[in-house]
Amino acid sequence: MRDPRAVPDGDACPDVTAGFDTDDDGTPDSLFTDDPSGDLLLHTDLDADGLADRTLALHADGSTDVEPCVDDGPPTLVDVLTRLLRWGA
Repeated sequence: MRDPRAVPDGDACPDVTAGFDTDDDGTPDSLFTDDPSGDLLLHTDLDADGLADRTLALHADGSTDVEPCVDDGPPTLVDVLTRLLRWGA
């Protein structure tokens, strides 16, 4: 069983619950967005907590960058409980 606290999430991590279920487990885990520079961003949730853990930037020149979401320190008790409630839903 995956633990939603296993991968750190920061404020910069988008919610992917309105995205796509790419591994067919019934839970959305990926979301496409864009940024002001025109890059296409693919946000992926690796630990099934509903928040992106990695972002792949697809640039117009065909290059890519992978960025982890910023971790702002250990989660608060409220953060952990919220993630567990979302994970168990």
